[in-house]
Amino acid sequence: MNEKRRTLLKAMGGTTALAGLAGCISTGGDGGDGGDGSDGSDGSDGSDGSDGSDGSDGGNTGSARLWTDLSDAEDEAMTGYIDQYESETGNTINKEAPGGELDQQLETAIPAGDGPDSWIWAHDWVGRFAVREDPPFLYDASDDVDVSLDSYTQAAREAAQFNDGLYGLPFASETVTLFYNEDMVDEPPETLEEMVSIMEEHHDPENGQYGLSYPVTDPYFVSGFIQAYGGNIFDEQNLEVGVDSDACKRGMDALETVSQYVPADPGYESQIVAFADGLAPFAINGPWELGNLQDSIENLGVTTLPTIDGNHPRTYSGIQLFYFSSMLADADQPSVDAATGLAEWYTTNEEIIQTNAAEQGYIPVLADVVGNGDLSSEVQAFAQQVDHGVPIPTHPDMDSVWTPVTEALERVFNDEQDSDAALDQAASEIREAL
Repeated sequence: MNEKRRTLLKAMGGTTALAGLAGCISTGGDGGDGGDGSDGSDGSDGSDGSDGSDGSDGGNTGSARLWTDLSDAEDEAMTGYIDQYESETGNTINKEAPGGELDQQLETAIPAGDGPDSWIWAHDWVGRFAVREDPPFLYDASDDVDVSLDSYTQAAREAAQFNDGLYGLPFASETVTLFYNEDMVDEPPETLEEMVSIMEEHHDPENGQYGLSYPVTDPYFVSGFIQAYGGNIFDEQNLEVGVDSDACKRGMDALETVSQYVPADPGYESQIVAFADGLAPFAINGPWELGNLQDSIENLGVTTLPTIDGNHPRTYSGIQLFYFSSMLADADQPSVDAATGLAEWYTTNEEIIQTNAAEQGYIPVLADVVGNGDLSSEVQAFAQQVDHGVPIPTHPDMDSVWTPVTEALERVFNDEQDSDAALDQAASEIREAL
């Protein structure tokens, strides 16, 4: 499973430890040992290492370090794609596992001048790292990237930018939506009332049966319910805390309605196993579980979250990026071309994007693939839920939001505090921290 990587979406500010992949950080070179690296494969003018040549122009190729924290299946696929990129361009990509929690490794490596030239992660670090100045953590590649940002969906291209800087390129999105066991559910629910009726039919905790598998104390996972009535946990445009708004409190009431049908332990592992073992008709989870659940549930269905009083739950979504590291600012042009060239090549390659959608459950953000109608029904369901939702705010102030909201959800779930009071307290704590 790769859910631990995705816990970053609720772990801003360190509220949740990420389980890093095993492996040591390479002490290889900084990727600055080539020529001009302008030999990629997307037919552009070469300033980004992608002029369509074969990499044999007198050895003018570059190398770059890429840090990834992927599941085994994702890592195997990425290795194959990098091999293809290297073969086509002559550039070298040194792919490495960070050897621990990625953000912590970056916090150590970049100030020491030993960070990667690029890394893969969701977009919600863009604002947090873009404002870092001593030392800087990100590189504005606006002048190095030739691909048109119109190649990507609007949400994806916005996620890669902050204050007019381009700090990465997007290749997939992710959010949570509704899984259901077709052997237990005749028709997927379209409304919350229909879902509650089905959960009530199956919920029998004394005999190990539940209505729902859902990590209900995780702000990322429950964002759709809390924001269903139009409220924003954090309003990035106006930089206002909204978790204590009347709209969010109404959404919290809807969340409490479904929370009573989950296993007693709200932790991720305890929740997902109930559904995987056939002990619950529903799960609310992300595309990273698609392959695992298809192996566990013979007849697995995926659909959008049911409407709440006619409102689509506004789930948080993450946009996966190839980040451009500040290491590139002092690198020679071949290293810049190798790193940005890989990102351009990968994120605009329709075959790669469609294969990842089919095999990894990635939700495409490449506009031509999104609109071609060739996606599986499961990926289409996630894509539709992304359309109903909102990208996780990238503003650095979002770092102060996660922990108070998590703790408020825990108090409500454990019957330690009324939900309105819990959200009021969370909002107060956030405002004090800003």
